[in-house]
Amino acid sequence: MTPIELQQVLVDHLPNVPGIEAAESWPGRPYGLAVTAEDAGTVFWMLTGANNTAPAAADDERLADQPMPDLPGGGKAATAEVEQALLTALAASAEKDNAVRAERYSTRPTPPGFRYGMAADFTDGWRLFATCVGTARRGEKLADHRHYKPDETV
Repeated sequence: MTPIELQQVLVDHLPNVPGIEAAESWPGRPYGLAVTAEDAGTVFWMLTGANNTAPAAADDERLADQPMPDLPGGGKAATAEVEQALLTALAASAEKDNAVRAERYSTRPTPPGFRYGMAADFTDGWRLFATCVGTARRGEKLADHRHYKPDETV
C-alpha cells in the first residue's frame, strides 16, 4: 500500500468512525490529510512511506482489532483520539487484511520526534507513516496556528 492509497482509504473510512465529521485530502503537504472531529477542530496529517522496509509478518500476523476513539467534541479536536481514529478506520477497511501491524506514536514509551502519528506495516513491504502537522480549532485556519510553518517558510 502506497501513501496515496492509504490517503484514499482514510478519506473513505474515517467519516464512518463515530466522532469524525469529515476527512479529505489536504494540499498543504504531499499526501496530506485533514480530519475534522464532530463539533471540534481539524487535525492535519502528512502521509509518507518507504517500500521494502516493513519487517516480514510472523505466521498469520495481521493488524489487531482497534478500539473506537473517544472524541468528546466541543471546540478543540483531541489529537490523540483522532490519531486512534486513523487506526480504527484502517482496521475497518478492506485493506485491513494487507496490514500487518500498526502503532500510535503517542502511546509509545518514548515517542519519536513527533508526538502524534502512526506507523503501519503492510504485507507488500511498505511501511507507512502518518505524522501530525498541526491542528486548528473550528473556524480557524491552520496557517493562523503559531506552530505551523508552511513549506515555503521552512
